[in-house]
Amino acid sequence: MNGVITLLALILAVLIIVFAPVLATPYMSPFGQAQTVSAGLCVRAVLFCVVVAFFAGVIIRRGRDDGKYLLRLFLLALLVRVVIGTAICVFNGQDFFGGDAWTYDYYGFQQTLSWAGDRAAAREVRLFVGTSFASAAAWGMVYLVAGIYGIVGRNMLAVQFFNGILGAATAPVIFLCAREVFHNKRVAAIAGIAVAFYPSLVLWSSQGLKDATIVFSLALAILAALKLGNKFSVAYLALLVVALFCVLAFRSSSAWL
Repeated sequence: MNGVITLLALILAVLIIVFAPVLATPYMSPFGQAQTVSAGLCVRAVLFCVVVAFFAGVIIRRGRDDGKYLLRLFLLALLVRVVIGTAICVFNGQDFFGGDAWTYDYYGFQQTLSWAGDRAAAREVRLFVGTSFASAAAWGMVYLVAGIYGIVGRNMLAVQFFNGILGAATAPVIFLCAREVFHNKRVAAIAGIAVAFYPSLVLWSSQGLKDATIVFSLALAILAALKLGNKFSVAYLALLVVALFCVLAFRSSSAWL
């Protein structure tokens, strides 16, 4: 099974690099900047996805009892999201599925320019984010996109792949949550499969939106709370604090009012 998944991943990577630039529909972002899906962009996005997915897979595989199963579930869920995310990027589906991706792309790129010393870009980001994090609208997404762009250059496909990794990794986390609550492996497996392949969860975690990060952070917070309910642990307490901070960072402040 592992060999089949690896073969599918290699074939998919080659198909993306070879055919995505050929099939890509030219598009213009709402901010007036033309972008193209080039072979270089695809190569960087695929390599970035492979590296991040590798480290995520190592963490998931460490599970004593269900590590192999959860790793396979994660990889299959990721492959589905990579296909959907690539199709959305190549065929210019951002406007139809989630136009906010353009906003995060633009301000994320402006943030990278700000880090490079561009004062005009810094002022523009400041106007969008606000004078304080408490008044910001999903300021965490701006910094996440900027961080990815700082590594691979301006590359919306890489952001989509990163969100796909988070969406796929949510399935093993939900598996662990369900097993913690029901103490039933079959129920946990059904819950994990549902999260891995439920259409709306796949769609929203295949785009350059904040939803994947929020859902993943909430799942981690639930798992940490369940573990702490059974036995106090500094590690799970730290995980809970980090997860809740991520929810705050990626969730619009107006939603809390």
